[in-house]
Amino acid sequence: MLDWFSIVILLVVGIVLIVVELIFIPGTTIFGIIGLLLTAAAVIISFVGYGNALGFGVLGIAFALLGITLFFSLRTGAWDKLSLKSSNQSRVNEEVKHNIWKGDRGVALSTLRPSGKVEFKETTVEVSTLGQYVDAGTEVQVVDVQPNKIVVEPVKN
Repeated sequence: MLDWFSIVILLVVGIVLIVVELIFIPGTTIFGIIGLLLTAAAVIISFVGYGNALGFGVLGIAFALLGITLFFSLRTGAWDKLSLKSSNQSRVNEEVKHNIWKGDRGVALSTLRPSGKVEFKETTVEVSTLGQYVDAGTEVQVVDVQPNKIVVEPVKN
């Protein structure tokens, strides 16, 4: 009786771990390997303890249970609640062109630590400094304009 109980427990736990590996946490392989080893142990115990006929029977039951479990796990949509359905629709405004040139002056609207917002000619722009901290309200001057970055420094009086 104990042998059959251990075979059933090994088989069920092995199949559950294989399903967990395939559906919940794919790619970790540890649960899949442990599940495969437990299922194989159940089949081996049945071959050794009860002979070829029952060993092949347990092997067939293992494949059938795994197939049925995977089929219904994936088919019923029970796992749909665990998957992400929406996608990120955000975009970066890389194509925004500013009429800001080297030497232009503006006023820091926020503290630049080392990046923040500056107003140039009534246009608010995200800028960076060369590492300096610049207080809000300080007049700054553009020292470099790159495709996705405007570098400023405080105006020296």
